[in-house]
Amino acid sequence: MPPAPSPALNAILNAAQRLIIWINAVNDTIGRAVSYIAILMVLVQLSVVVLRYVFSLNFIMMQEGVVYLHAALFMLGAAYTLLHEGHVRVDIFYRTAPANVKAWVDLIGALVFLLPICGLILWASLPYVVSSWAVFEGSPETKR
Repeated sequence: MPPAPSPALNAILNAAQRLIIWINAVNDTIGRAVSYIAILMVLVQLSVVVLRYVFSLNFIMMQEGVVYLHAALFMLGAAYTLLHEGHVRVDIFYRTAPANVKAWVDLIGALVFLLPICGLILWASLPYVVSSWAVFEGSPETKR
């Protein structure tokens, strides 16, 4: 039988567990709130279409709003999706694997694929973002 962990280690583990529970609760709350963005996005897009084709009116801010709502939906909903295991994976053996194997697959997938891709996107896009913000670049839609 392994020795009991020290009180200091127990305190650290308890604090970490409370932090994890809090982060999961925040993710769940944000994810549920963000789900309404999908409805809002559909309504804004419907308005854009009706205004354009029925009344011959075009509002660029509404068109761009759909793009921004779409981005917000995916960016803010990603943590909720991961929390509830709704992300896409190749489910050849994962479905029938024991919980510890699933945990390892998730950990390795995050460390080998998710984090490096996030880092690559950040590294590749940061110069463009900085230069765009430096000149207060606006939407290309207004130039039409």
